[in-house]
Amino acid sequence: MFDKNNREVKIGSWVKVLFIHPSFISTFPHNEARKMSDMINKTFEVIAIEHGKALISQSFSKYHGFTLALAPEEMELASHQ
Repeated sequence: MFDKNNREVKIGSWVKVLFIHPSFISTFPHNEARKMSDMINKTFEVIAIEHGKALISQSFSKYHGFTLALAPEEMELASHQ
């Protein structure tokens, strides 16, 4: 899988979230939508690659968080682990 600049992204790579579609964010309750919006321009580790997308995870508490599947145009490689 590759990022928006055609650089290879693997499990363990760190990627910067460039975009999360507003219509997707708006499907969540306000508090969760705000936290998801805050993920944009931050860097996360790729935990899996499924269906041509890189999965990243953000925990907010012991029991709550998000796992997002990012398409190449939605992320930029920051570094390899």
